[in-house]
Amino acid sequence: MSSKNNKMTISEIKKLPFSLLNKIINHAKKEIKKDETMLRICKEYNVSIEEIDYIPTYFKDLDVSATTDHGIVYLNYTLMKDGFSTKNWSYLIHEYSHFFQQTAADKPTKGSSEGEYLHNPHEQEGFANQVEFLANHFGDDEAEEYVDDLLDHHDEDNNKDLKNKLMENI
Repeated sequence: MSSKNNKMTISEIKKLPFSLLNKIINHAKKEIKKDETMLRICKEYNVSIEEIDYIPTYFKDLDVSATTDHGIVYLNYTLMKDGFSTKNWSYLIHEYSHFFQQTAADKPTKGSSEGEYLHNPHEQEGFANQVEFLANHFGDDEAEEYVDDLLDHHDEDNNKDLKNKLMENI
């Protein structure tokens, strides 16, 4: 393992056995099944919290932190650099929101590449759930910092309405 601050390199992470990565994901799933945000999401979509156990979730090379594609959740290997910590579980909250949007909603979802990403109502719901999780576990300031960084990254840092939409659950 890399010695610099005990952070693993991407090449080291990719060499980890699938069984270990799967155990890490399953541990996170077990923990978020107790989370009030995830419980609320499941209730809203009228699905059992136990369905989380059946959501295919894998680490993969991605240009983004996480994505849901045809009912499969992919997490970027970079999320493992410091270990797959509670803060990174927020990406599962976001992507599992999309999973339930795609599998338990009344109508099809709009894809993340259709239109302006942060103005997509399905993305806004995913981010609002993720931000709620962050606020519940790390405080409102940490959640707001995440939103500010997200808006800055997407050149929306002066959009107060969008910021309020993404923070509506806290």
